Amino acid sequence: MIYYYLALPILSILLIVLQNTIADVIFSGRLLLEISIIILVYAGFRFTLVKGAISAFVLGFMTDCISGTVIGLFTLIYILIFLFSFLVSARLITERMPFIALFSLFCAFFEKVIVVLFYNLVYGFNILYTPAVFLLQGIIIGLLAPVFFYLMRRVEVFFYGKPAQSAQWTGTG
Repeated sequence: MIYYYLALPILSILLIVLQNTIADVIFSGRLLLEISIIILVYAGFRFTLVKGAISAFVLGFMTDCISGTVIGLFTLIYILIFLFSFLVSARLITERMPFIALFSLFCAFFEKVIVVLFYNLVYGFNILYTPAVFLLQGIIIGLLAPVFFYLMRRVEVFFYGKPAQSAQWTGTG
């Protein structure tokens, strides 16, 4: 268990570099592919509160450090997305792929709205120059999320022989 927490900063950096590289190669830098949002939604649906909150904090902090934004902005956003995902998973059965897609789409929009509002309110700078880009990014995340969840379920079956249940339904959350 301690190895997970020790490897988390390195894995977070690799994820951020991977998502930026994929976005640069596929979209020529015009669109950022936020794979980290999908990871946060997965963590909210599957991890315990402590493990997921630490994961969201580290991923957000590493995103802040690498992206050069205001330190703490993405940390706050990522923790809020994780907590919202965690609370939703405690109330609803989150195994359906359409729900996963729509929830990931909502979380992607939530992140972009918070970033746009922050820059507009604090700096007076409007970064919402093309709303179609944010819409396209949210749709892509919504389409990739069920694929990611399916692949993670296959990995769980490969390693554990059965898919893992969310922490809330097993009584450990």
